Amino acid sequence: LAQPPIEPLFGQLSTEHVQLVPQSFGVLTNALVDSIRAAFPAVRFRLHANVRVLPKHRLADLANYGAHADWFQLASRVSQRLRAPAYSAHAGHRADASLTAMLDNARRCADLFQCPVAVEGQYPTSGDSLLVSTWHEYRALFESGVPYALDLSHLNIVARHARSREHGLVRDMLACERCIEVHVSDNDGLGDWHQVCEEPPWWMEHLQCVHPGAVIFSEGNHHRTRIKP
Repeated sequence: LAQPPIEPLFGQLSTEHVQLVPQSFGVLTNALVDSIRAAFPAVRFRLHANVRVLPKHRLADLANYGAHADWFQLASRVSQRLRAPAYSAHAGHRADASLTAMLDNARRCADLFQCPVAVEGQYPTSGDSLLVSTWHEYRALFESGVPYALDLSHLNIVARHARSREHGLVRDMLACERCIEVHVSDNDGLGDWHQVCEEPPWWMEHLQCVHPGAVIFSEGNHHRTRIKP
């Protein structure tokens, strides 16, 4: 955080807002949270997805919200201790909930966290196992009234599998006040590789539509580069 990275496409990244993510090392104990806030008082930290709040890692998401109620209870306390302005979570698996039930869980989660909770849509996988992984489901999320995090690299995978790009829907979702986070990274449309963006992807032109209240997070991995075929 003392030396924010520089990316080819976006330049030097801001540290005004920082996500604490599942890939981060260590467990977010009260002592660690307090030390982070003391060391970086100007940074607005927030939790993302199934960040590590317990010694044993949990695959908690909005579809299996009820099965991991204890994890969400603890995560909500960590989020409040951080004074986080929002929390974002993955939609989860079809085997665990319907789209309607998952959205209801997101509303319950917001009540628990006492802050906006954003549903992060996903992308097609083998067996069609993930919720919010088609253009139709992204539109349903948009029309649900629930806040969301729009991961544009996920939409690149959706677009490749669907062989279509829903430019109008992407612009509308980015411009909406319920879009509270935008996630950017690069991939080839085949997997969520979290590579640093070096060349403008097809969705780049739509960033001008982002709602002023949304925070754009770069999720490119600066330590591991995927070798392109």
